[in-house]
Amino acid sequence: MKKIFTPIFVAGAMLLSSYNTNAQCYSAVSLDGVNQYLHTPFANYAFSNFTMEMWISSADFNPNEHYISLYQNAYIVLGGWNSGGVFDTWADGLSPISISTNPVNTPAVGTWHHVAFVFDGTNQIIYIDGVAVTTTPTGGAVNNTTAFASGLVIGARYTQNTQFTPTTFEDVRIWNVARTPAQLNAYMSSNLTGSEPGLLAYYRFEDGAGSNTVTDLSGNGNTLTMFNMDPATDWIPGPFGVAQSTDVQNSCGPITWIDGNSYAVDTLGATYTYLGGSVFGCDSIVTLDLTINSASQATDIQAACESFTWIDNNTYTSNNNTAVYTIMGGAANGCDSIVTLNLTINNSGQSTDTQMACDSYTWIDGNTYTASNSSATYAVPGGSANGCDSIVTLELTINSIDATVSTNALELTANESGAQYQWVNCDNNYEAMNGETNQMFTATANGNYAVIVTGSNGCSDTSACIAITTVWVDEINLENGIVVSPNPTSGKFTISTQNYSGEVRIEVLDVTGKLIYQTKADLNPNSEKQIDLGAAADGIYIVNISDLNQSQSIRVVKN
Repeated sequence: MKKIFTPIFVAGAMLLSSYNTNAQCYSAVSLDGVNQYLHTPFANYAFSNFTMEMWISSADFNPNEHYISLYQNAYIVLGGWNSGGVFDTWADGLSPISISTNPVNTPAVGTWHHVAFVFDGTNQIIYIDGVAVTTTPTGGAVNNTTAFASGLVIGARYTQNTQFTPTTFEDVRIWNVARTPAQLNAYMSSNLTGSEPGLLAYYRFEDGAGSNTVTDLSGNGNTLTMFNMDPATDWIPGPFGVAQSTDVQNSCGPITWIDGNSYAVDTLGATYTYLGGSVFGCDSIVTLDLTINSASQATDIQAACESFTWIDNNTYTSNNNTAVYTIMGGAANGCDSIVTLNLTINNSGQSTDTQMACDSYTWIDGNTYTASNSSATYAVPGGSANGCDSIVTLELTINSIDATVSTNALELTANESGAQYQWVNCDNNYEAMNGETNQMFTATANGNYAVIVTGSNGCSDTSACIAITTVWVDEINLENGIVVSPNPTSGKFTISTQNYSGEVRIEVLDVTGKLIYQTKADLNPNSEKQIDLGAAADGIYIVNISDLNQSQSIRVVKN
């Protein structure tokens, strides 16, 4: 059964006809088979492939009738001129030029049927109610020539004076493409948009009583004119004139439709009938096509340092994967967009910079510290592996060394205990004194002395120079009466004794402790030992005289 779909929604409002439920539903024209027909000059089109289709109800299916006769740039006919009520075709240039159906396929008179004639470049096919009843392999090509110039005729031969048919037409379509079986079956009972590719002429016969023309709904302007017909009586109610439309709805939740029912799931097929609601006065049947869309779900993955203020204007200071926020109408389908937060809060890195220094230390914050410190901090922006700041705490130990010296006559003592010591001669460019590495140092010659103190904490410092000016020869003469003379000397001097007897060891050292002369001698009150320092540089020298039990040191000045 053919269904005519007439859109009835405009700008969201239902268009209701003012006709009552008994009004005529014009969607067909009836021809008497005597001299009535419809004609249009038609335009020139190429027909390498083609389709002719129609909805008809015939009174007799007698031989020698033309239903559609196209004689414009091509000669293509869908009719019936053989006996037995068969459908016959004609296509000039094809081989065979004509094909027919089997009489067993002939529809009953007075009933509506869809008939189509198709050439797809390989076969000619006749369809009845969507079923291919004749398929004939075909060669040749449609003869397109301007010699064919009589236009399109419905209900008679192209000459418009013979082969009339007593038939009612409801829907006629002319194509210059081959419609597939699937296309024929899908659309033969539905309205077209009129813009389908290859659609050359499209007649729904809905102009209605009073009109002597039938509008070409393809937009190509091939309007039919009624000949020998009465516009007041030859328009008749079509059996399929009820207007049908689909109400396509998309919703984000349940809707209450025009039938008063609530729908919460996708629905296709619910219908509602407006009695006399179409523009032609027929009933308007609306079918619901409802899609229930869901709110979209999304996760906002965020990572932040210490805290994060989200789209809900809340500030979060710890990890969160439960907070949600709804963006009204934010989904692509128009529904809400529900966003779930997936937040990771990273903390600043914490580290300790342990340092040890002597006396003072300048840290990364630019400050100089002279005392131990365990509270100073410094933030390195983005210095943590997670991208947050790195907070560094200073753990500083400031060590010191006591580089002072106590003096007791000729004895110098470093006040720092438990350290390493090196006594130096300030008068000789702080040269280290050989063997003088004890905490205490006894000066054997006048001069300026200092000590380098190195503590176990790694710190090292040099004391101030201590001046020794009280070392004299008579201070260190032996009680046994050993005498050095002359002193000062130009180089040669003698060592003698008044009351000592025995063998002694004699060593001469310079002020750095370097041994420059040594010998042994037997001393007694009646002898002396001569020493010659003529080759030595002028300066102060220490003469050490010792036996097995005692030793004495005498300062000698050479000049």
